[in-house]
Amino acid sequence: MPRLILRADGNARIGLGHVMRLLALAEILRPDFPEIRFLLREPDPALQELLESTGLAVVSLPLQPLVEEATYLVRQELRPTDVVVLDGYEFRYDYQNTLRGAVNRLVCLDDLHAYPSAADLILNPAGGLTRQQYELRQPGARLLSGPAYAPLRAPFRAPATGEAAAPQTVLVCLGGADPTHQTQRVAAALLLLPTVQQVHVVVGSAYQGWESLLGWAQEQPRLTLHRSLSGADLANLMQQCGAAVCSASTVSYEYASRGGLLFLLPTADNQYDIDHYLREAGLALPYTAAANVLTSPEAHRVAARLRTAQQRVFDGLAPTRLRQEFKALLLPPPPFYLRPVTTADAALLLAWANDPLVRQFSFNPTPITPAQHAQWLAAKLQDRHSLLLLAQEAATDQPVGLIRFAIEGDEATLSYQLDAGFRGRGLAPLLLLAGVRRLVEHFPAVRRVLGHVQAANVASVKAFERAGFMLAQDAPAHMASLTFEWLHS
Repeated sequence: MPRLILRADGNARIGLGHVMRLLALAEILRPDFPEIRFLLREPDPALQELLESTGLAVVSLPLQPLVEEATYLVRQELRPTDVVVLDGYEFRYDYQNTLRGAVNRLVCLDDLHAYPSAADLILNPAGGLTRQQYELRQPGARLLSGPAYAPLRAPFRAPATGEAAAPQTVLVCLGGADPTHQTQRVAAALLLLPTVQQVHVVVGSAYQGWESLLGWAQEQPRLTLHRSLSGADLANLMQQCGAAVCSASTVSYEYASRGGLLFLLPTADNQYDIDHYLREAGLALPYTAAANVLTSPEAHRVAARLRTAQQRVFDGLAPTRLRQEFKALLLPPPPFYLRPVTTADAALLLAWANDPLVRQFSFNPTPITPAQHAQWLAAKLQDRHSLLLLAQEAATDQPVGLIRFAIEGDEATLSYQLDAGFRGRGLAPLLLLAGVRRLVEHFPAVRRVLGHVQAANVASVKAFERAGFMLAQDAPAHMASLTFEWLHS
């Protein structure tokens, strides 16, 4: 099994956002990576203890230029089967490229898209981004953007429940470190508003100036300070605060996952994408609007509108999407290409459909007649809600298999077949993955792809699992069959 290697840094100067984001990713991917190692440069004892308390192996790296560190990692820490994830401002192309040549796959959490990338996969939690905004130099590299792929800590993953809190109680959280030192200024401004009844301020262990903030807070009866809250405690506090002023970082996503009147105050250059996305998508407002909105009689209505929009986007399914994408990441490129099926393929498809093994594991094992097949194929090729794709080997043009989809609204159901001469080569998961990728290109409204398979068909079950499909939680329980699902953003 490949190891998952996470590389990030965090301290009072740059904050702990990169580290906490990778910690959330580690929690999500733990079922798929038995060994996860976290690499940091000279972590402080509190941070190392936090990471180790979650069961992660922490490796303290020597302080050296990043160019030298990349070479050091290749020689001392990394294995060819590793999947490496980088999260930080300074892991630029040369660093990435050195690591990519020594490992199985490279993933980067990147908020800046400011320099070329050697990664196989880019994760940017901000939405609305395209490949054109990145220079992706690794063949086949993919970009996943938006809250649908944002790694959040466990208490923030489930959809919000319960009634919304009143916006008269306001949370202030500008990141655990607040490197631009704006927490006190923002809290003081909120306390001047006549409609604000209570302000809760949250800072982390890396916050500089705690004693000064504490001394000031003791003179503010409507202010409560919180330091180094656990994820569960922060989620509970957010539920109690109907409004919040947050930095445009992961903490803003955590608050949006609970739902409320969210105001954004960017505190770093890498927060531009999230700030722009949340405001453009109607999920948040700029901090400059806080005073007007919070003192307006329309505050409750505005809060309800934002909360509704947030609940549509933060659906609690990001962990499933991340797990399926990391499983898919480990698959090799397919040795075939896909093309649309035509009437000229009729005889070939009928022969595949009547293959004894195919009929054995079909839900209807009765052989298909040529007349039945011709009628079925003609109907499918005319159906705007069907997609039939034939896989052909790139080197020889030989037909490899078929994958087909029936689309109904935002859901599609698939079935697939492989030519007998191509079975046993590990091509089924590649066909499933390639088919789904093509499906969402043609039908971008599809959000869920289902595949039904007999439980006794072990090869097909394993193919779905290797391709990243998960067992559908809402499928009717049936001893003889299983339903797998793929979630699209």
